[in-house]
Amino acid sequence: MIRAICTDLLLVLAAFPQTSTPAFDVASVKALDEAAALRTPVGFRIRPGGRLEMTNVTLRTILWEAYGLKPYQLSGGPGWMNTDTFTIVAKAEGDPSRQQTMAMLQTLLADRFQLKVHREVREGNVYKMVIAKGGSKLQPSTADQFRFTTYRNDPPGVSYTLVGKKASTAQIAEGIGSHLGVRVVDGAGIPGEFDCKLGPFAGDDNPDSGPSIFSVIQEQLGLKLEAAKGPIEMLIVDRAEKPSAN
Repeated sequence: MIRAICTDLLLVLAAFPQTSTPAFDVASVKALDEAAALRTPVGFRIRPGGRLEMTNVTLRTILWEAYGLKPYQLSGGPGWMNTDTFTIVAKAEGDPSRQQTMAMLQTLLADRFQLKVHREVREGNVYKMVIAKGGSKLQPSTADQFRFTTYRNDPPGVSYTLVGKKASTAQIAEGIGSHLGVRVVDGAGIPGEFDCKLGPFAGDDNPDSGPSIFSVIQEQLGLKLEAAKGPIEMLIVDRAEKPSAN
């Protein structure tokens, strides 16, 4: 009878295999001092063969990548998250996808940085993108696939241009929000996919640098941004500690 029960238990365990926490086989985490940070380029690469390389990046930047966040979706944590930089080199078996690699990075952060986070939805400041007076100027797309790119015009940092291909109004709103660092909600709701070029517009509030993104959106796209309140999905950092030396 006991042998029969054990056999049945093994069958149940086989039918419901145990899942393990995704993790890299080997990983190195090194903090950079100020001198090293100045001479080390910032980098983020996922290479074939399960290799991840992140160089001279803050923990805040690492979290944006690991959890697929926009900058405005991350809150909390110690001040050094925004200033201290680290280099991470890690290797996993096989050839994992980006999603699998980021899941392993989350495990690494919990282990090396003692990271504890939680998710919540908060009411916050957003922009609502609506159709401006005079109507939309969006043009139907002739592109093969979606793309939304930010270009830094010369001289760098003074002005920018945003280019969207085969983008819905929701995707245009998200792309503008990524540049502004704030959530932009699609209130235009125009059906279809569009190609658009937005810019050049100033990268700061200096009128000598060019028109603002707000005026350019209205003039070139026939849309406008209105300040509003809305829900924002947030990742809250409850705990983070500097990693010990490898």
